[in-house]
Amino acid sequence: MGQAKKIVKCQNCGASDFTTVNGYRTCSYCGSVLSSTVESTIALNSDVQNLLNKMQTDPANAVLYANLILDIDPTNVEIQKYLY
Repeated sequence: MGQAKKIVKCQNCGASDFTTVNGYRTCSYCGSVLSSTVESTIALNSDVQNLLNKMQTDPANAVLYANLILDIDPTNVEIQKYLY
C-alpha cells in the first residue's frame, strides 16, 4: 500500500494551490505564507528496555517499574509476570 498524500490547505482562505516564493510555500490566492509543521516521533523502546532491566536488578521496586512501563506501553505483555 502506498502512503496517502496529505492535502495542505491555506489557513486563511482554504485554498490548496501553493507556489514557492523565495523558498517558502505561498498561497496562490491570498498570498499567505504556509507555516511548515515538523512531525516528530519519540522512540521509547530503550526506555522500556531500561525499565525492564531495572525490574530484574531491583526486584523490590519491580511493581513501580512495571507501572511505568504500562504508562509508556499499555500493551506490553512481558511485564505481566511482575504484576501478580
